[in-house]
Amino acid sequence: MSDKLAIFHGYRLPEGTDLIGLAETLRTVFLPIRDTLEIKDIATQASRILSAADVAGTDRPAAVIFDAVQAHSEHVAQILAGQHDCALPVASAAVSDDPATGRLYLLLHARHAEYSRAMDDHGIAEYFPYWDEDEDLPARPLGISEADWTERRAAWERVLRGAHPAHPSGMFQIAFGSPMPDMDVVTRTEEVLAALPTLDDRVRAAFERLASEQEFESLEEHFAFAASVPDHLDRFRAAMKPIGIEDLAGGAS
Repeated sequence: MSDKLAIFHGYRLPEGTDLIGLAETLRTVFLPIRDTLEIKDIATQASRILSAADVAGTDRPAAVIFDAVQAHSEHVAQILAGQHDCALPVASAAVSDDPATGRLYLLLHARHAEYSRAMDDHGIAEYFPYWDEDEDLPARPLGISEADWTERRAAWERVLRGAHPAHPSGMFQIAFGSPMPDMDVVTRTEEVLAALPTLDDRVRAAFERLASEQEFESLEEHFAFAASVPDHLDRFRAAMKPIGIEDLAGGAS
């Protein structure tokens, strides 16, 4: 492990914590979050496909839920392959003890804030982060003395036993759900419908895609495009039709 240490999602578990019970508690809390994040991305993919057809003036594809799940799966595969830096919908935890005290500590690996909020909301563990105070990182939290902060670093070093927090080898590790979707997600069309982006979000996403495709050879072209932004937004808004359950699943309910 390098000399610098930064653990932003670290927790100290209650004394007497049972690891099997902890795994079951986390699974109960985390799996619904994972499913919600997956549904949200599938809804975003469905909206993108349908909105693109609206803007192009072409027929919408039938039962777009299948296309949306496929697009979501491809997106996850690209993330796993390192081609995209987007956050996966899953979380994992690594647990080990402090050999000096016997207390258990937990590292949460999740890029979605919903998981850390759930840790706090359910009172699963005491939030117990640590980071070296330097020009790159903020000062320690208010109310923690320098001596306590130094001891906290020592505790994490004992827990990690030389491992890096991002790759905590030798710790008890728990993964919650697969990043890839199960095919039964295509039957959850009502949840996808409820998670669809708003019209404003659809318009904004369509414009961002248009803007990303632009290549300007002069400042004049750049200024001309900037001046056309309101017209593009109005055009997208006028073209986009509401999305109903029949658009997602061909009338299935």
